[in-house]
Amino acid sequence: MSAFDIISTLNIIINLGLDIKARFESFNKAAEEINLLNTKLRLLCKLFEDRGNDDIITTHLSEVAMVVDIVQSIAQSYTNCAKALGVEIPATNTATTKPEARGKKYVKRLWAFYKIPDLLDEIQRKAEQLEKVYGAVSVMLLYDIRTQQRRSSESGIIESTPVAKNPTIHEHLLEVGLNTEFASIDLMVGNLMKECKLLRQRLQEVTLCPDTSAVEDYQEQHPEGASFWRDRFQKDELCASALRYETLYVSWARFVHEIETSFVLKKVPTGIFDPRNINLVREQGSRYRIDQNGMRCLSTIRPLWLPALRSALDPLHKGYVKPRNFFNVLHDSSLSDTLRRITLESAGYGILVECERASGDLPLPAAIESPSDHVGWISAQIVAVPTSNELGIVNERDSIGSSSELLFTYFKYTIHDVHVYVRYLETGQIERKSLSKQVRPIGGISIGAPLSIRHELKSGGHAWSCDLHITEFKACYGGQYIITTGVGSSAIEFSTRPLKNSFHKILRDDDNSSFSTALEFDYNLLGPSKVFTDPPKIGEKVQIEYDGFWYDARVTAVDGDEIEYIDWDGPTNTTQALDDSQGDENDSGSLFFPEEQLIKLGKGSRRLWRPWRRNVQRYDVRPYRCFHIGDSIEAPVMYPDFRFHYHTTDTSHLYLPARIVDVQGDKYVIRFSPALSAHGWWPGRMPKGQPIDLVPGLGIRVGNPFDFDRVTVDMDWVRPFSAGPRPVLGVQSIKPSGWSLFQGVHLGNLEDLLERSLWRNNHDPKRTGGQRDQSLFVNEE
Repeated sequence: MSAFDIISTLNIIINLGLDIKARFESFNKAAEEINLLNTKLRLLCKLFEDRGNDDIITTHLSEVAMVVDIVQSIAQSYTNCAKALGVEIPATNTATTKPEARGKKYVKRLWAFYKIPDLLDEIQRKAEQLEKVYGAVSVMLLYDIRTQQRRSSESGIIESTPVAKNPTIHEHLLEVGLNTEFASIDLMVGNLMKECKLLRQRLQEVTLCPDTSAVEDYQEQHPEGASFWRDRFQKDELCASALRYETLYVSWARFVHEIETSFVLKKVPTGIFDPRNINLVREQGSRYRIDQNGMRCLSTIRPLWLPALRSALDPLHKGYVKPRNFFNVLHDSSLSDTLRRITLESAGYGILVECERASGDLPLPAAIESPSDHVGWISAQIVAVPTSNELGIVNERDSIGSSSELLFTYFKYTIHDVHVYVRYLETGQIERKSLSKQVRPIGGISIGAPLSIRHELKSGGHAWSCDLHITEFKACYGGQYIITTGVGSSAIEFSTRPLKNSFHKILRDDDNSSFSTALEFDYNLLGPSKVFTDPPKIGEKVQIEYDGFWYDARVTAVDGDEIEYIDWDGPTNTTQALDDSQGDENDSGSLFFPEEQLIKLGKGSRRLWRPWRRNVQRYDVRPYRCFHIGDSIEAPVMYPDFRFHYHTTDTSHLYLPARIVDVQGDKYVIRFSPALSAHGWWPGRMPKGQPIDLVPGLGIRVGNPFDFDRVTVDMDWVRPFSAGPRPVLGVQSIKPSGWSLFQGVHLGNLEDLLERSLWRNNHDPKRTGGQRDQSLFVNEE
């Protein structure tokens, strides 16, 4: 036998198996249909067994004859099917079972196996005919029964049933007893009544009654918001289903249109230029003033509220607004107050920033006046909301009233910059600054910057956390920053402490309503020097790592690659410290190191300050805050303001770039650029130690700390060098904007179901044009 013959034989067997399987499946379906046919035949049997229906049946003999013919044909089909299946009919039952007959019977059954589907189709066709004829005959029989009952009632032969005085309503129809005096029809009607009762019970079980208290609470707490939603989007009463089950959705475009045409923001702080004499300006303290009663049309300041409102109401950008989200955004304030709050937050009103001083700032006193003397970055607070012109938006009035040349300029040169009004925290003067060129976060905060958080210990000391990196931050009203370090389970969120020595008119949030529940911590930004490049000096402040925390320590001795140290708050005399380290080891003194470390290492124990010389990769000694000689930093400087009031280094908010040239204990010796000596106000132009009047006429003097371009400052006053402006408004994150909204747990199938029920409008349109069928991708990942 060739391979082709084998393949042909296999194909024949496979096709035969598929045919047998299909026929067996038809048997299961036929069993249900024959069972239904038997039920109809039993009902028909009861109809003819009832002797009370003889007169009616006699009247419709022709119709009944049709029923008899169909029933006889069904009986014949049953007989043929029974013979095909080998079912012994009682009338033809025999006791002869010869072996020869068994083979013939098997062959007949095998042959009948292929005839059974045709027989079943014939029975099904006749059953359908019986159902049609039986339905028509039932209607005629029921009509005759009703006619006889009416005649009997009129003749008084049969007592009439009392008529109910009250009309039967649809809610009680299932409780009314209906009797047609036709047994088969009464049985069918009874079954239908039971089925209806069961369906009504199941409907009551799954029906959810909306809680109207939610609507009442919304209308009581937010009368303005409830009135706006009802009048604009829902002309009747605000129903509970619109809130709880979100059956009413409003398109985003319509919602924005109704918002813009219904509200005007009032009491918006606005910066106004006040042209006055320079002497009067110095006396008043600023050339700008803030109008607290400013007004804004929402359509002219869309950048300040539209993106923020969209992220709150439609974070997934689906194009519609849900009533539940709408009232959640209102929280406990009115709609107009919510729009005002969102606008102020988006404009950065009340947050602390750093601004670069420029020639346009309020001039210094005449003795040292020079436009180029304004250098460095200084702390400030945003105190006004930009107008439409300051946002680069040209309204119709300005465009129509402008000349053709100016109008051409509007279209050709679009303003991409935004100006904000800030108040310097130390001097109180108000200046106008470019948001993209002259503004950045305060204190050197930036995405990716390393820092350490200070932890207070029960012993009274403190320790610093391991190195953390900023992944997200947000500037808040009143001066605090919400900073997040790390991601996932290792993320830490904390709030910075407000600045000290600020202007007395600084905007503060006394009730902390705009802040999160994050704890407040002190922190220090870290520099680039993780190890020592030059040997540490005796008495120098360093940091020692133990059990994941860094502790401040004082170097007491340097011996080659090793140093000895004690706690920073321990004895300051180096000789006595060395003697104590060799004395009573059980006397902990004022050391704040853990007792386990003291037992293991001992006071004044040794650590490697350059472990790479011994092929050791553990770095447990580092410069304080990772700053050391040669690092570029920013440091505060002593400077005079426009009133000739000097601000000393320890309280100054003006920072300039510098470089560390030496370390002395807990202080850095830093050097600024020699080019700063060209400015008339630079303290290095005066001899070191020369008395300087802090406020003219008060007699308060301090010695000049600068030696030309060198000065000694505390280690905690410096910070890493940061060049140029950086974004500060809103949430600044290492993550792409908006991606976090799509992360987390999403019930995709449930959301798709709600979307389809929303947009199909109670019907399922056929998909055309190659649209993707969601049901085919249920398990797609």
